[in-house]
Amino acid sequence: MSYLLDVREILEFAVYIEQNGYEFYVGAMKKFGEPRITELFQYLADEEFKHEEFFKKLLEQSGGIQGESRDPEYQAYMREFCKAHSLADREVTAARLAKASGLEEVLDMAMGFEKDSIIFFSELQGIYAKGKSAAVDKIIQEEMGHLRKIFLMKREWGKK
Repeated sequence: MSYLLDVREILEFAVYIEQNGYEFYVGAMKKFGEPRITELFQYLADEEFKHEEFFKKLLEQSGGIQGESRDPEYQAYMREFCKAHSLADREVTAARLAKASGLEEVLDMAMGFEKDSIIFFSELQGIYAKGKSAAVDKIIQEEMGHLRKIFLMKREWGKK
């Protein structure tokens, strides 16, 4: 399998997790009526959509790229790495959200998703060391900003 296939698979997964993140944040927004909470989840859903579109563009652009081969061990690692993301399974994510007993639990879930995304996109950045790494770095910085916003909301909510 070539480098291109690895990159395409990873970009397809990036699109998938951004879609799942969007669905999660929209579901979380519907779960709570507090305006500041719904505003946070709406912002995060919009960001997931924006990132999805970015990765779709990268996917389109990757069509003609030729790259070096990766060893089978690396390929197996990346497949398992993708499966380990907390947004890898839509049904599990939706069930966890439905069972969540309150805002703190949902915010903890969101923090886990953002942390997993930071790690995932950091790995993707290594693959894109030539060319697109600055764009992926921007996404990582945005994910870190999302994590900070969620943390601040959790801290603020805990004081009430």
